Amino acid sequence: MEGGTGKKMPISNVKPTRMELLRLKKRIVLARRGLELLKLKRAALVMEFFKLIQRSRNLRSNLEEISKRAYETVKIAEIYHGLTGLENASVMIRKMQGISIKTRNVMGIRIPELGKKSLEGLIDPKYRMIIFSAKIDQVIKDFEKYHETILEIAEVENSVRRLLAEIEKTNRRSNAIENVLIPELERQATYLKMKFDEMERDTFVTLKKIKKNLERRENVENVAY
Repeated sequence: MEGGTGKKMPISNVKPTRMELLRLKKRIVLARRGLELLKLKRAALVMEFFKLIQRSRNLRSNLEEISKRAYETVKIAEIYHGLTGLENASVMIRKMQGISIKTRNVMGIRIPELGKKSLEGLIDPKYRMIIFSAKIDQVIKDFEKYHETILEIAEVENSVRRLLAEIEKTNRRSNAIENVLIPELERQATYLKMKFDEMERDTFVTLKKIKKNLERRENVENVAY
């Protein structure tokens, strides 16, 4: 694979020089080191991928129970305060909520994470204890948990998609190096070695002929004298 095209260089285009053979050997060593690093990276990404998959499953299994509990507390609060009281509380909460996002690095991949402060509460607990009743306060707590779980699922599953894309990309690169680049470089290096062996044999045969001719000439000259 030359120049990233994936096409083999015609073997006749390889320069039959010692410098070219040394260059090929260096490229083979570098390619093998790169392949080893890519395999280590892939292993780390796969471990992180399965860890996040398990976390996503756990979060989704908890979400149904959290959702059920949250909507039950809404029904109880509505009985005590009516629909209007709940609507007024929801307007105040919406005005005060916010989400901050940061990222972490996993083998060169930027994985999004929700900022810790963003999930500490959609409204100041001291403020809501003054304004709201215990029933509405419980609704807020339950929906904070519901809100937090949904955001965590979104965060984890977004990370899973990014990791999967990077794993596939790393697989393509490692396969290209292992199955295309290294075999092609080795093919070229083998061709040069065979070429040099052939040249050495030709040189040996030529020298042997020259030696025989010189010996024959010396014998003729000795006979003449």
